[in-house]
Amino acid sequence: MAINVDQITTDITLELDEEVISIADFQKGTDNFLGLVKELSKQVAGNNADSGEWLVKVYSGSAAVGVMPSAQNLNADKVREIMISGIRSLANGIRPGEFSDKAIECAKSLASLFKKSSVEPNVRIWSKKEESIHVVRKVAIEAENILAPAYEEQGAVEGILERVDAHGKLQFVIYDVIDDRAVKCEVNESQLQQALENFKKRVEVVGTVKFRKDGMPVSIKASRIINFPSKSEIPTLAQMRVLLAGGASA
Repeated sequence: MAINVDQITTDITLELDEEVISIADFQKGTDNFLGLVKELSKQVAGNNADSGEWLVKVYSGSAAVGVMPSAQNLNADKVREIMISGIRSLANGIRPGEFSDKAIECAKSLASLFKKSSVEPNVRIWSKKEESIHVVRKVAIEAENILAPAYEEQGAVEGILERVDAHGKLQFVIYDVIDDRAVKCEVNESQLQQALENFKKRVEVVGTVKFRKDGMPVSIKASRIINFPSKSEIPTLAQMRVLLAGGASA
């Protein structure tokens, strides 16, 4: 059911204007809407952004969920602005500068709701009462194109090795230490033990890398895993001075 625009009191509001909504679609919609708010908040305020800066309101009489800033949130207007403009850009096949991979995935999921419907679903995001944007299915298509691998070559990726997946291929996920971007890492049976020993540790993986059009790595088929030394294995400043002094005296 459509929301009454005059009743909107939140800064950013997700409206699901469908007669019948499954639990799965409602949960997927709200999860990805709130995920998009959190991710754009990080882009605006940095990684120190606190999800507690937003308050959530569920509208009665309609399938609508909105967020409003708490007192300490100074970036609400900017987040609202880049969400609307970013979804509009995605629909035109343009990657928004403020959208991380996670943000694009959230927008893609919102545009993929109500797949069984033969007509364009009524998924809409409101910027206060001022304007709204229809999250059309084309957003999902263009998001897929933006994130899809375009070519592959030999290379390496570096990050924290996490998330084990043994369903089908043996895979781990490597998270970039700077922007937390995820890269899937496929390993073979002989590399499995080394990968497990380095779980939650920083590694460099060498192999065949699949890249997106913008040059960002999407996945890698590992040929070699290189361990980074742990903190206990790295010499302290005092130890380095002793080593350097010993080298100088020699």
